[in-house]
Amino acid sequence: MRIAAYIGYIGKVSSNVRAEYKKRTQQRQTVVFGSIIAVMAVLLVLGTLTWSGLLPFPFEREFSKAPDTNAVVCPIDGAGHVDPTTITAKVFNSSNRSGLAGSVATSLSTAGVVVSETANWAGDKFLEPVRIYTSSDGVTSAYTLRAYFPDATVHIDPNITNQVVEVVLGSGYTEMVASPTKEQLTEAMAPIKGCTPLADFEE
Repeated sequence: MRIAAYIGYIGKVSSNVRAEYKKRTQQRQTVVFGSIIAVMAVLLVLGTLTWSGLLPFPFEREFSKAPDTNAVVCPIDGAGHVDPTTITAKVFNSSNRSGLAGSVATSLSTAGVVVSETANWAGDKFLEPVRIYTSSDGVTSAYTLRAYFPDATVHIDPNITNQVVEVVLGSGYTEMVASPTKEQLTEAMAPIKGCTPLADFEE
């Protein structure tokens, strides 16, 4: 009799344990599935907002553009020419004419421009007479040098971090104005046709 009662008690306890285990399992499953559904609902809402354009795509970003050294920069509004003796320039030969950089550097030095370097141009060859490269701080100096090279174009080179002006002589170069007049210095400051405002290079 006692054995039967004990067995019944054990069976009842076992049933209770199984029921409790089943209950806990169901609770865990409810929590897991509930969390999954909640996450999916959030993702669905975010996806809808992104697709509709109300929310920017998190991985969508603009890559910085490589600077365009072929673009011609405009002079600074209202800027007048500077004293040529305050300009420091480097002269490079991009043509096939031997000794061209040296002869032009001599003429610029005679005009009072400080020439710190002459060399052959390591960049791409070009057909224009002259290209003048500088930083945003040297634009006025570069435009002043156009009085010596009226056909020159002025460009921003991001590798130049000071006011030094690089004069690059192309295959179309013929001659320079050795001693420009005041009128020519003033005319040199006029914007080159199709130039890009300096502010666009600084964005």
